[in-house]
Amino acid sequence: MRIPVTALACLLPLAGSLSGQQPYETGARYPTEKDAEARAAELGVGRAEFEGPVTATVGGYGEFRLRFTVGEAGMATGGGLRIATQHDFEWDMWGGVRLQESDPGRANFLTYSTSTGSALRWTPLRLTLEYFPWQRVNEFILEGEGLRPGDTVDIVFGDRGSGSPGVEIQPMDETAFEQRVFVDALGDGEFLPLAESPRLEFQGGAARELVVTAPTDWEVGERRWVNVWLDDGLGNPATGYRATVTLTVDADAAKVPRPHVFREADRGAHRFEGVSFSRQGRYRILARDSEGREGRSNPILVHDRPPELRILWGDLHTHTRYSDGRGTPAEMFEFGRRYAALDFCAISDHAYITTDEMWEEIQETTRRHHRPGEYVTFLGYEWSGPREVGGDHNVYTTADEMPLFRSFLQYNYRNFRQYHGAERQAGHVEDLFRALAENFRDENLLTIPHYGGRPGNPEWHNERLQRGIEIFSDHRRSEDWVSTFLERGHRVGVVASTDNHSGNAGYGVRRRDVTRGRDGTLFSRFSPAERGTALLAVHAGELTRESVFQGIYHRRTYATTGERIAVTFEVAGAPMGSEVRADGPVTMSAAVAGTDRIRRIRVVKSGRVLYSADPMGDEAAFEFVDPDGAPEGAYYYLDLVQEDGEKAVSSPVWVN
Repeated sequence: MRIPVTALACLLPLAGSLSGQQPYETGARYPTEKDAEARAAELGVGRAEFEGPVTATVGGYGEFRLRFTVGEAGMATGGGLRIATQHDFEWDMWGGVRLQESDPGRANFLTYSTSTGSALRWTPLRLTLEYFPWQRVNEFILEGEGLRPGDTVDIVFGDRGSGSPGVEIQPMDETAFEQRVFVDALGDGEFLPLAESPRLEFQGGAARELVVTAPTDWEVGERRWVNVWLDDGLGNPATGYRATVTLTVDADAAKVPRPHVFREADRGAHRFEGVSFSRQGRYRILARDSEGREGRSNPILVHDRPPELRILWGDLHTHTRYSDGRGTPAEMFEFGRRYAALDFCAISDHAYITTDEMWEEIQETTRRHHRPGEYVTFLGYEWSGPREVGGDHNVYTTADEMPLFRSFLQYNYRNFRQYHGAERQAGHVEDLFRALAENFRDENLLTIPHYGGRPGNPEWHNERLQRGIEIFSDHRRSEDWVSTFLERGHRVGVVASTDNHSGNAGYGVRRRDVTRGRDGTLFSRFSPAERGTALLAVHAGELTRESVFQGIYHRRTYATTGERIAVTFEVAGAPMGSEVRADGPVTMSAAVAGTDRIRRIRVVKSGRVLYSADPMGDEAAFEFVDPDGAPEGAYYYLDLVQEDGEKAVSSPVWVN
């Protein structure tokens, strides 16, 4: 039964505009996922575990044997198991898309049996509404005689007994790849989750590339760091790397540490401390290893005096296993610090499938990883609404805690992960804005719409809260969509973040098309990947939560497609993100330092290209005068593209 909208208004005082949304229903038998797990334990439905090897290397093949032991409840005819795999976009490897039982010599061969010989029927399902984010489901229904306590069900993913190479292993590393087990012991159609489901560990592959990262802005004589880690070619750390890495700089003004021999404790990454420069200039540091690999850092800008603002790098849009991503919140923050060498980071799991218990852990983990001056973490979440009620918006704060306002996206009372309580929620983006306004103090909150699965809708805008818009991510480069906000007069800064679902903050990976064979078979031997898809650059005075947040809030930001391209842009003497007045001709200036040769640099005025040039090198500085001046509401921004296809786009400056 559905709650009438009139009754819902009393229950959820902020849900006043529910167009396109479904209100909560009262049919939820279990208020939380923990309650459903407790019921499974009370019944004694059984246990599941992997037998044999539980570790493997990404991108390869493996054979994994899952054994379910029937509990004291037994298993009736018509009952069975649902083995669910978490949302993983196009790969869907274990969710029945590639599993097959027809050819024992081919990859992904699946076998299954019971210890008594009782027959099972396998059906691959996609149950998005009831199971998201565990919607890739392999269902095994008991068609033969019922099973007794102690009987077993054996499922072999990638059975190699007749020549199959095994089951395909995903391209992302993961310490706890879970096969979520749901059990219908009574044969009544109610599949209850086990509190403990079996897990595997997928490790990164062998080292292929050196990734070298340094802070952008330095002062002469300042001792700073250079970070080096090894990518396995699929975007994962090569934790088994053991070579020696040496840093060099083509300048006598640089001082670098001794070579470093990588050991097990390094886990494929090392931060060289004590790097310094004795005179101002632009530098890049080369890293070479004893096995012949080379990697070059982003541009380092050394100033003769302390810069008033420094360019700081971050990723605010990441997802963990607490919504539809992989890894824990702690692992996400750790990757951002240890490997991607971010200055700041946030987790933005989908609120509508984040439980209260998970939200408490996210808040605590964000606090624990926050280290002012070294690594800044922000608390955030994603409010996910269909486009007709506002589209996706991420919410961020300077505080250590904040309320979680959920949307009604894909609400289904049978989904154990979704919230079924009576706390107020936000069914429309305007409801979200109203709810956040109650907690708005001294610019402590902001929202950022993004393209994602449900593009943010420019129909609704809140100038106090909606301060930026995400132009680049793992999904796509979205300049066309962002322009719809600017054309409506919305004064939003330009930001970028990965929207990463693989546990790799600051180093997104966009997978290209999966190959299809002549017979229609899908192959995922992994098509070329774009690694490092988006980064947010902020001009901030210091590496603190307040300073970085103010840089974002006041739109002193620009976006890149992942490379640390240095950009400054001013209009009428005001930095990017400003609102200024200028009579007559408008003067603007820019300075950029790329990571590759710059193919084109442009100044855009209110959607029209005003100035374009080919700098013929990897850096450029210029002044330009718009002789026509700026009509009311005009805006200017800078964009550039490099020879390697990497891009950068500044926040606009609004004039008059």
